[in-house]
Formats: sequence, C-alpha cells, structure tokens
Amino acid sequence: MPLIEWDNAFSVGNQQLDDHHKKFFHIINTLHDAMRKGEGEEILLSVLKELQQYIQYHFKAEESLMKIYAYPNISSHKEEHDDAVQKVNKFIVAYERHEDKLAIDVLNFLSNWLQNHILRIDREYIPYLNKKV
Repeated sequence: MPLIEWDNAFSVGNQQLDDHHKKFFHIINTLHDAMRKGEGEEILLSVLKELQQYIQYHFKAEESLMKIYAYPNISSHKEEHDDAVQKVNKFIVAYERHEDKLAIDVLNFLSNWLQNHILRIDREYIPYLNKKV
C-alpha cells in the first residue's frame, strides 16, 4: 500500500517534470513498503543514493526549463532545491553514523517535502511556463 499516490493535482502541466515527480513518489513508496516489512534500514542507503542522484538530475532539468522560459523566481526556487540536496546529503552522513530511526525521518522529510514542493513551490511557475509554451 503506497504512502503517497500520484494524482493530477500534482501535475505541473509538463510531462517530463510530471514523470520526474512520479519517480520521487516511487522512491518514497519503495522506502515505505520496505519499512512496513521491517526492512527499511536494510534498503535505506540504496534509497538515499538513488534519491541523491535523481534529485540532482530532476533539479537540473527543472531549472533548465525555468531558464529557457525566463522564470523570474528561479533563484528562490533554486534555493529550495539546494536545501533539499543538502538535507539528503545530511541523511547520508547520518546513515554512516548509524543514527537511530533514520528511515522514519527520511520518509517523513521526503513525503512532506515532495508534497509541499510540488503543491506550493512548483505551483508558482505553472502558469508562467504554460503561457510561454
């Protein structure tokens, strides 16, 4: 049973970015499913590494589109991205330190951040990019 499911409310009106966001949902649900089976700690590092790579790939693509369409709030949006990258990197350091209950912290962060980012932060560029397309 997924923790968070994609629906059209999360769509930003760009298929590439929507597909990227769906991948994040998949990563979150993979960790959630493993935690339900008592295997969260076993897959946590692989989830974090996948997230670390994919988040950079997605942010680069999203920021590239913002540049193409001269989105005026790109710098504040990029700051949000940079904060998320730093948070994921801190989770990896915490994993290496064997911190307790890290899987729960990661899951909560990802779920909250993703929903907030798409539904609040990404909403700001939707009308701008769509009228330019």
